[in-house]
Amino acid sequence: MSRIPDILWNKIETILPRKKSLRGRPEMDAKTAIEGIFYLLRTGGQWCELPRYFGPPSTVHGKFLKWARMGLFQLILKEAKEFYLSHSEENVWYAIDASHSKAPLANFSGKSPVDRGKRGVKKTILVDRRGAPLAVVIGAGNIHDSKFFEEILPQIPSKELPQILAADSAYDCKKLKKLSKNRNIAFIPTTNRRRNKDVHVVYPPHRWIVERTFGWLASYRGLKTCWTKTKIAYESFCFFAASIQLFRMV
Repeated sequence: MSRIPDILWNKIETILPRKKSLRGRPEMDAKTAIEGIFYLLRTGGQWCELPRYFGPPSTVHGKFLKWARMGLFQLILKEAKEFYLSHSEENVWYAIDASHSKAPLANFSGKSPVDRGKRGVKKTILVDRRGAPLAVVIGAGNIHDSKFFEEILPQIPSKELPQILAADSAYDCKKLKKLSKNRNIAFIPTTNRRRNKDVHVVYPPHRWIVERTFGWLASYRGLKTCWTKTKIAYESFCFFAASIQLFRMV
């Protein structure tokens, strides 16, 4: 059986909502529901194929949607990030990048320019020097990478020393550099030669680390292809996967 780390469950248990009244049917065991959600995240299966030892699939699915709408998985990622940062060494280097996933059923997807116009979604993540996924932003596949930059930027841990943020050439523009400068962040994107072929090309060191993190997240088959219809459901799966990865890196 796929299991989440015990240390993560101990954190989740303290923030899970509890049924206050004794009336009605007994509430489903929260840990069993969380394990069932993790099973589907890991395997990428359908809800109706959830093994019966996790309980009725419709009940687990209902729990997932309820928690997703409450913002529980975003809160879990916040707890995981705080836990990871409290156990990690001082870090001033970060990287940002986006990745596409097919999304044949999603109502928030867009025609992906890198997949022959097929419907897709985009994951934008922020990682530190070790590749820990500290922030995740989800959107349609036809939105330019730089549009998610403003959502990611405030999630870089604030420190007195200037922070370094690396990115690929899709982020090479004056607006993003100005936004970063205002937050005391040294933004170093790869030079976009399509704007000026005579300029010296800058390749920020260690930017490839973010690609490795995408590889880690791709091991969760529930993320590799977006089979959910709503943004909040896929977003919650991404938050949950990032949280698990953070706890495993401590």
